[in-house]
Amino acid sequence: MARSERQVAITADGGALRRGDVIQVGGQPMAVADIRHLTGGAKLVAFTTGDILTITPRTTLVVLRTVAGWEGPVC
Repeated sequence: MARSERQVAITADGGALRRGDVIQVGGQPMAVADIRHLTGGAKLVAFTTGDILTITPRTTLVVLRTVAGWEGPVC
């Protein structure tokens, strides 16, 4: 059976954020386009919309991440 992709919600700190992740900012889902490392461990997150957000290493986020390896029908 072919593997499919599915979005799952995970809790991650600022260090675990990846390109392609989707987070909600102000109630709006925003896809991460780029991440830049700043002094002190902070990160500058650029979104596909052109907006940017600075997060600290202690920031906790709920992230929608696309993962592969799911089998069977998607419910």
